[in-house]
Amino acid sequence: MKPSILKKLNLIIEDANTLKDKNEFQKAIDKFEQALNFINIKVDELSEKKTEIENIKNAINQTYSVEINSIVQDSIRLTALKEYEKAKTNFKKGIRIAKEKITDKDLQEAEINELDEFINEIEIEQLIIKGIKIRDEDKNLNDAIKVFEDGLVLTEKIRDPEGKKDHISNIKKEISKTNSSQFNQILKQGTELKESGQFQEAIKVFEKAKSYFEQSLSPDAMKTEILNIINMSNEIYSIQIKSIVEKGKDLIGKGLNEEAISELRNSLIIAEKMYDSDLKKLEISLIAESLNPIYIERIKPILEEGNEVTQRDNFSESVTAIKEAVAIYNRAYTIADSMVDSERKILENKKISDLINQACLPGISIIKDKSIQLIGNQKYEEAINEIYVALSVAREMAYPEDENIILADLKNLMNKVYSTQNKEVINHGKELVNQNEYEKALEVFIEALNNTNKMYLTEEMEKDVNLIKSLIYDTEVKQLVGKGKLDEQQKEKEKEIEKLQKRLEYAQSIEDPKRRVEEMNNIKNLIDEVHSDEIKFLIEQGNQLAEKEAFGEAFSFYERALKVNEMMEEPDVKNKDLVKESYKRELINKAGLEIKNKNYDTAIENGKKAIELDKKFVDAYYHIGLAYNYKKKYDAAIESFQKALDYNKNHIESWNLIGLAYMAKNEFDNALTFLNKALKIDPNFSTGWFNIGNIYKLTNEFDKAIESYGKATKLDPDFAKAWFFMGCTNFDKKDYHRAIDHLEKAIKIDPNLAQDVNPLIKELKIILDKLNESLSMAFINR
Repeated sequence: MKPSILKKLNLIIEDANTLKDKNEFQKAIDKFEQALNFINIKVDELSEKKTEIENIKNAINQTYSVEINSIVQDSIRLTALKEYEKAKTNFKKGIRIAKEKITDKDLQEAEINELDEFINEIEIEQLIIKGIKIRDEDKNLNDAIKVFEDGLVLTEKIRDPEGKKDHISNIKKEISKTNSSQFNQILKQGTELKESGQFQEAIKVFEKAKSYFEQSLSPDAMKTEILNIINMSNEIYSIQIKSIVEKGKDLIGKGLNEEAISELRNSLIIAEKMYDSDLKKLEISLIAESLNPIYIERIKPILEEGNEVTQRDNFSESVTAIKEAVAIYNRAYTIADSMVDSERKILENKKISDLINQACLPGISIIKDKSIQLIGNQKYEEAINEIYVALSVAREMAYPEDENIILADLKNLMNKVYSTQNKEVINHGKELVNQNEYEKALEVFIEALNNTNKMYLTEEMEKDVNLIKSLIYDTEVKQLVGKGKLDEQQKEKEKEIEKLQKRLEYAQSIEDPKRRVEEMNNIKNLIDEVHSDEIKFLIEQGNQLAEKEAFGEAFSFYERALKVNEMMEEPDVKNKDLVKESYKRELINKAGLEIKNKNYDTAIENGKKAIELDKKFVDAYYHIGLAYNYKKKYDAAIESFQKALDYNKNHIESWNLIGLAYMAKNEFDNALTFLNKALKIDPNFSTGWFNIGNIYKLTNEFDKAIESYGKATKLDPDFAKAWFFMGCTNFDKKDYHRAIDHLEKAIKIDPNLAQDVNPLIKELKIILDKLNESLSMAFINR
């Protein structure tokens, strides 16, 4: 920009600012607009022109802002002079200038907000003045409160937190002052009504006032007034009560008890209307002092009548007499329950309750003992009848049913009787299942389930119901498998899953996310239930094939069951355990057969597969060890037995077979150590004593061997081998008579034992008899 142009422009701006400072705002604006025209004509360079125009426009906005500030100062002066309408008119003029003239949006908004704030403050002040005038001059307290409340609503528009807080505080002070005036008016009105004997009208006035103050904007500030109203209301009620109680006492003195009760009951109705307070408690206690003794006098002869019944001979053995006494005591209890609440009422109720319970308990005890004897004699129906009688007496006791432990005890006893009966029925059903009589078994189980309907709802009953339902389900599965209808059942399950999958596809299209997730989860749970049924069918078919020793096919069904479980949305640990339990059991059954048939390697493989299913399966380690033992791989056998013992320290057969493995290795000390550990677990383990005897025989410790064999035969008199080897050891000792005696016992128990030896024993016995005879003759002919 040329210096001459810049100089001329600055002169125009200086003139404009001078006019602005003199509050000649319009002339200043005209000058700024002259500067704008000058720039448009004289400045050619676009960026310079744009910058200068922007500066001039800002100056114009600032000029309008200064003009608005001048209006604000004038309006504040008018407000101080309480010329509120003129001040509001000025503020509104400022708002028009801001809206129409200021082009900077932020500055415009700030100016308008400030001016609105000033107008709101004036209107709040006007409402306060108006409310005070209505209250103090017009004496219209309700309208004054409404005006003040309008002022509180208007304070919500105030942006300045401190200013807002001050306005609210001022208005609430005026409301509190107005409420106090109103309270004084009500107090005066209520007191006048009270003094003139218009009690009901006075109470209505006080209740209306209380309700009004409680619903006011600041009930906490009116706590004292509300409490005063409560006290005044209670005083009026107290005056009414005292008058009626005095009348009731006069009637009692004249022997007119019925009329007295009526009057005192009326006074109690009034007392119940009182607000909770010490005065209310006092009035009720005074009523109780007059009314309760009348009831107590009425109760006494009734209790005496009941006591006479309880004193009859064999009272506790007569249910009729017990119920008669309880009915009499209940009459007394009804009267006691009518007494006014007090310590005396509590004591009277307890005394009568104790009498009722004391009348019932001995009878219940006698009946219960009788029923227990009948149960012991398996006379269940008679026992049930007796318990029902005891229950009828227990229900007469003065306890709520859910707190009556005597009643609960009898219910449990009843359930035990039904449960015992059901056990016999269930065992019969299980026998029928073992005989493959599934139809009959189901009838028996359903009968047992129906019997549970007679039981009381307790944990005992739920256990019985769940057990029977499980047996019914398992039997139905066995029946289906037995009839060869598993394929049909599986096809039905497959159809069910197909339908559910279609429902799942539809559920995925539901728009509402919450409903979609909920529906999908429900369907997935239904699919899992179908899979769970399918698993049970597969397990049962596997079990039945295993019973027929078709192990290969059985194992394929177990594998299928495990795969189905993995297909489930939430695989069921319980189902998986059921499969594994059957699978590992049948693997070991097969291993046992393989050992019997001398297929030791196959038995070992079966055992290892069982361990894959359950690494803590003791029987698997035991059978692997047994197979290695027969293969004469003693170290491998010992290692496997040791693993069995890692999971069950008391597995006596593993201790025993480790001992035998060491004996086979000629490590007799180790063998004795392990065999003695077996005997420490079970001193009556005859096989252990037999094996120790064998070690002592091998080491030529014949007396110890004979002692060990003797212990084995003492524990098991039919232990043929123990008798046999004890005979052999006696033979080693050249104790031929004992040897022959023991060998003959062994052969008598098991004729197949050492058939070749039997004739020799007979010959030896003949020779010994002849030798003995010859020696005897030699002695005679000495």
